Amino acid sequence: MKKTFKYLSSALMVAALGVTMTACDDWTEPESVDLNYGTIDKIDPATYAKYLENLRAYRATNHKKVYAWFENVAEFGSQGHRLSAVPDSVDVLVLTNPGEISPAVKAEIDQVRKDKGMELSYCIDYAAIKAEWTALCEDLAAKRLKYLEENGADAEIPAELIAPEFIDYVAKAWTTQLSYFKSGNFNSIMAAFDGKATNHLNAQELAEYMEQVNLFLGILADWHKRNPDVVIDFMGKPQYIAGHPLLNDFRMIFLSDALTATNPDMFSMALSKAGNAVPASKLGIVTYGRSLDPDEASVGYFVTLDANGNKVLAVEALGAWGAANEVGAVGVMNTQNEYFFTNGSYSTVRNLIQGVNPSAK
Repeated sequence: MKKTFKYLSSALMVAALGVTMTACDDWTEPESVDLNYGTIDKIDPATYAKYLENLRAYRATNHKKVYAWFENVAEFGSQGHRLSAVPDSVDVLVLTNPGEISPAVKAEIDQVRKDKGMELSYCIDYAAIKAEWTALCEDLAAKRLKYLEENGADAEIPAELIAPEFIDYVAKAWTTQLSYFKSGNFNSIMAAFDGKATNHLNAQELAEYMEQVNLFLGILADWHKRNPDVVIDFMGKPQYIAGHPLLNDFRMIFLSDALTATNPDMFSMALSKAGNAVPASKLGIVTYGRSLDPDEASVGYFVTLDANGNKVLAVEALGAWGAANEVGAVGVMNTQNEYFFTNGSYSTVRNLIQGVNPSAK
């Protein structure tokens, strides 16, 4: 898919600055947090301002959107922690710690949105909420057991040791999560809900499951009704919520099945599983970037090898696959780590952007 966005290039920039511009991402250069180098915005403010104007205009053109999940931290220990270092052509930056937006992070949110037109989002994940509730229940169960051992089997259990009902916990979690939208000054939100096939459930199991579905998506639908201008994306398996009216309101639907892919063919399988629940132009494929944890050395790689016998990076494979297939968006988890793997260049993310949205020549 060709971009209608025209990238800046000038003899002045090449001669005076030695900069070759092939994509708008190339403006983001690594630098120490504590040092100031002669960056283009300071050397030639007028040209940089024009570049930013064109970059913001590019957002509205017909292109495959690129999402980047980014683990924001309160204090910037390096340039790799800064939102402003992410390649400029990332369309949506999904922050993974929306409840921990420090003044420094908020300032960068404002900067990348105002200057670059980048959108800021975060995800409310049903599975994460359920896991937190399960862990809480287990913790309280252990505390109740200890309390009874110390006070006798007939002792009355204190209210603070009684686990909340799951439905009450989900409703409270939604209230907390939705409060981040304004406090973090976000543009959009994402909801993650895998769901499951229901044809094997008995009547009671189906009723319990539908109660959970209607609660999780119902709260979101109610909030969206009161905030109709806020864009909502989705991560999950749309085939399992095909009958829900909210499905049509999602801007982009990322297929969670793609996160288990070990080769590019499994991206296509994820599309096939989604069926005709929504148009392909609204579907997104996401994969993992690499992990900095030595115990997760295989994360971000496919099991297949390239022609030279090297491990294939999932992000690079997604770039090639995304260029050849009709989807509305691609995305990268653990984006912040790619800064450290690529000496500050974010080359893998840039190549993904260039692959799915080739520059106009």
